[in-house]
Amino acid sequence: MKKMLLLLAAITIAILSTACSGSKEDIISASEWEEEHPEIYASYLENSEMEETTYGGSVPIDYLEKYPYLKVLYEGNSFSVEYLRARGHTYALEDIIHTERSKPGASCLSCKTSGFLELVEEHGEEAHAMVFEDVDKSEMETISCYDCHKNEPGVITITREHLNTALEGIEGEFKDGDLVCAQCHVEYHLDPETKEVIMPSVNGLTPAEMMAFYDEVNYTDWVHPSSGAELLKVQHPEWETYQGSIHNNMGVTCITCHMPDMEGADGETLPAHQWTSPLKTIEASCLGCHQDYTAESLTKRVEDLQGAVEEKMNETALLIVDLIDALKNAESDGITEDKIVEARQLHR
Repeated sequence: MKKMLLLLAAITIAILSTACSGSKEDIISASEWEEEHPEIYASYLENSEMEETTYGGSVPIDYLEKYPYLKVLYEGNSFSVEYLRARGHTYALEDIIHTERSKPGASCLSCKTSGFLELVEEHGEEAHAMVFEDVDKSEMETISCYDCHKNEPGVITITREHLNTALEGIEGEFKDGDLVCAQCHVEYHLDPETKEVIMPSVNGLTPAEMMAFYDEVNYTDWVHPSSGAELLKVQHPEWETYQGSIHNNMGVTCITCHMPDMEGADGETLPAHQWTSPLKTIEASCLGCHQDYTAESLTKRVEDLQGAVEEKMNETALLIVDLIDALKNAESDGITEDKIVEARQLHR
C-alpha cells in the first residue's frame, strides 16, 4: 500500500511539474535547430545582412528624409516621428523595442516574436493591452522557426490567431505558401479597447472592401491636425494586394519567389530561408519561368516598373499634400461646410 501511495505521489508531482512548466520550454529556438539543419540555419542567419536594392533592400534608411512629404501625410501620427525601412526578420524584435514610435500595447509584439504567444497563453486576451515597456522581453527570440513551423521542421503552421479568425470570414481557399506570410504581411488595426490585432477582411480583401469595414465600425487611427480628416494608418497589406494578381492566379506563392530552392552540401535541394528580394536570387527565383530573359534584362524590366510606380507614388503624395493645405485653410477661404466634409472624406 505504501509503495502504491508513493507511486501515485510521484505521478502527481510529474503531472504538476509539467503543467507548471508552461509552454516556454516547448518553443525550440532557431539556434537549437542548427545541428540538425545547419544549412537552413545558416540561410536564416543571412537575414541579418543589410543590403540595398535599387528601390528597396534591408538598410534602415530614414523614409522621412528620403520622402519629406511623409511628415505632412503622417502629421499627428507617430510615423511622423520615426519611419525607417525595415531590416531583416532577425532584427524584428530588436527594432520594435527601440523604435521611437509610440507602442499602444504588448500586441505590438505579436508579429515580432513567438514569445508573444507564450504571453497570451499565460495572461489570456489581457496580454494584448499590457503595457509594452512592462513586458519582460529579455528571453524572447525574434522571428524564427517556431513562427512558421512550431516545432515541426518543414510543416507550415499558422501560429497567429488573428489570421485564423480572419480566415473564418473570408470566402475562398488559400495556399499555405501564402498564408504562412499572411500571418504578418497584412492590413490590420488594434481593437481600441482590448488592443487585439484585427484584420479588416470581413467584407473582402480589396482596398474598397477593407475601407467599407473601417467605415462600418467607425474606426479611425488618428485625426490629422491640419486637415481635420479622420484617417487610417495603412499597414502592409502585401498578402491582400497579391490576391488576384497574375502570379497568384498561376499558383505562385510567396515562398516560390522569396524562398527559392538552394543546393545543400550533399546536393540535396533545400528551401532558402533568407527572406529577401527575388532580384537577389533572380536565377533561382525568376528565370525558371521567365526563360525569355537574362538576369540583367529581367532586373531592368522589374526596376523600370518599380521606377514608374515610385514616380506615380510621389505625384500622388504631393497631390494629397495640396489637399491637406487646402483643408487647413478651407474655413478662412470661405469654403462651405459640406464641401469641407466631402474633402475630408476623400482625404480619409
